[in-house]
Amino acid sequence: MQRDYQELLAEIKEITTADGFVSSCLEIKESLYFYELDLMLAAYTASLELLAAAALLHATLKSRADLLKARAAVEHYVENLLADLNKFRFPLDVQYVVDRFLQGPAPRIRWRLAVYGEMMQAYAALEAAPSEGLDELLRRAHRLLRGREAELGPKLTAVLGQVGARMLRGARLRPIWLQVSHPRIQIALSGLQTLMNNLRVTPYFNYPLEDLATERQKRRKVKGNVVADLGVFRNFRQGGSGYTELNIPLERDEYDNFLEGFSTGFQYLDVEPDEVVVDLITMILEARLVHGGVDSRFLLRLLVYCNRWKLSQVSDTILELLEELDWDDPLFYESWSLLKSFAGKALPAMRRFVRKHRDSPLLPYLALFLSSGPPSKRRWSLLKEIFEHYPEENEDKVHIALSIARYGGEEAVAFLEQVLTSAKSSNGAYRRELEKALAAAKQEAGH
Repeated sequence: MQRDYQELLAEIKEITTADGFVSSCLEIKESLYFYELDLMLAAYTASLELLAAAALLHATLKSRADLLKARAAVEHYVENLLADLNKFRFPLDVQYVVDRFLQGPAPRIRWRLAVYGEMMQAYAALEAAPSEGLDELLRRAHRLLRGREAELGPKLTAVLGQVGARMLRGARLRPIWLQVSHPRIQIALSGLQTLMNNLRVTPYFNYPLEDLATERQKRRKVKGNVVADLGVFRNFRQGGSGYTELNIPLERDEYDNFLEGFSTGFQYLDVEPDEVVVDLITMILEARLVHGGVDSRFLLRLLVYCNRWKLSQVSDTILELLEELDWDDPLFYESWSLLKSFAGKALPAMRRFVRKHRDSPLLPYLALFLSSGPPSKRRWSLLKEIFEHYPEENEDKVHIALSIARYGGEEAVAFLEQVLTSAKSSNGAYRRELEKALAAAKQEAGH
């Protein structure tokens, strides 16, 4: 049944005053067998977010205008709460609780409410069978962070809102995303998953939701009666059945179990990968590009697996990762070893990388790789391209020239002679190094 979202907003207003916050926390504290501050604050946060999502959903079921009105009201109430808690001085024990709330849950609530608002807008516009799944959306979210685009906040919120909309319709979040995601994304995901778990145990919704038109049909009033009351949320705060972000149950499939196995060892090393596995591994490595906190041991085991099965499909991501890592990082060594193990299969990815990053500090390493393998037209053309488009006449460009000399052959000699001829106006130190490279090339060619 559809109820007036204004009642839900009134409940939110009640618990987002300074007195309402303290009273709600006391209710939760009294319901706990063992008092734990973080659990109390997590329960308050979860009940507030559940109320907010319920209000936004019921407003969505009415109209877009009602959703905008409800969203503005929820954000206003929460901002007033944070302002009041920062403004007032409370008794010593209460102030301690308030400070812990402001330092931890408060910023997370503000960010999640923005995501929940976008989630409801995306849900209203969602097609019956959306083509883009959660994994692909989360890959897009991490790529947004890496792109450092202008207006990143609204774009990221919109993508995470689409994630939430699909979760409302029953899409399952993989546990791995809570482990490897950038903190900004992980905070939103933990809130969304906690919200979905709580929707399962409330009588307000038959979770997962169906499309908007069907949900509106289901919630028509019958003879003016409205089923359910606000007690479900009050009971949640007072210790009824519910979930917080401190305990997030997640469903797992065979792929989740597979990935989880790499957190502890190599029990899946002999399991042959399929396309889903390759995509998931690539997405995890992409997440590492924006989140240095991903467990290195887990990633190293994934790289061993990629080497075992020669998954050259990850070459593009490995190259991007190599550019981000310090050369003395163990992950750099393993990534470089993996790339070398792909041999010629990595060349297309290398060419794409070279054309995208003309002055990358990784280019001398790639030139060394190209000079060490068996001669081929593809290797030679890429080696020349790296040198010709490298913008600075510096030590790195000299190293690239030395790799050309190491590649050897008459082509290398002729190319370096031409380079030296055109470098007449270059500084003396650079020219001298080119002469050394040319001499090495001639020696390699047996001149």
